[in-house]
Amino acid sequence: MRTARPQLHVITTGQQELETVAAILERCPGALIDALHVREKHRSARELVDWHARLKPLLPHTAVVLNDRLDAALAANADGVQLTGGSLSPAQARRIAPPGMAVGCSVHSAEEAAEAARQGADYVLFGHVFATGSKPGLAPRGLDALAEAAKASPAPLIAIGGIEPERVQSVLAAGAAGIAVLSSVLLHADPAGQIAAFREALDRPRPSAR
Repeated sequence: MRTARPQLHVITTGQQELETVAAILERCPGALIDALHVREKHRSARELVDWHARLKPLLPHTAVVLNDRLDAALAANADGVQLTGGSLSPAQARRIAPPGMAVGCSVHSAEEAAEAARQGADYVLFGHVFATGSKPGLAPRGLDALAEAAKASPAPLIAIGGIEPERVQSVLAAGAAGIAVLSSVLLHADPAGQIAAFREALDRPRPSAR
């Protein structure tokens, strides 16, 4: 997974069918996306493998990551697996994953971020930073908590939750190595335009960490 520039991770919403997502990605500048996460909690391992087989050819230079299911990631020969609280631990996944498969881990605190990195996670996904419709009723953790997690984790930290292009600079200034977005791209009226806007915001001269 590329690390030379601030990362843009796009995550599927769980609200769309495979061909809908494929049609969107066919019209989007894939070279601007560093990772696509297939996050479809209600789908079987076989379906996740099918999603990977359909979407990876559309994004040959983008890491395609399967969320939660290491078995599906192995079967699909995916670029990575994204672990959650109910998944295997990073250490357990690392013992099984082949060399070259990225292991990411979702975390919600500085302590979890540090522990995931200690166990061998290649990157951590921290959130939710701002209020978001995907987490109704849950208070956002905010930029201060993001900064604490970024300082605690030796692994790159990707911020998620309510991030729009105008918020990217503050997220990077807090120490994030990139951002992850869901509906703000795949449910947007102009997904390609949003990807370009996020990429432009990420590629501006990076602020110093807080």
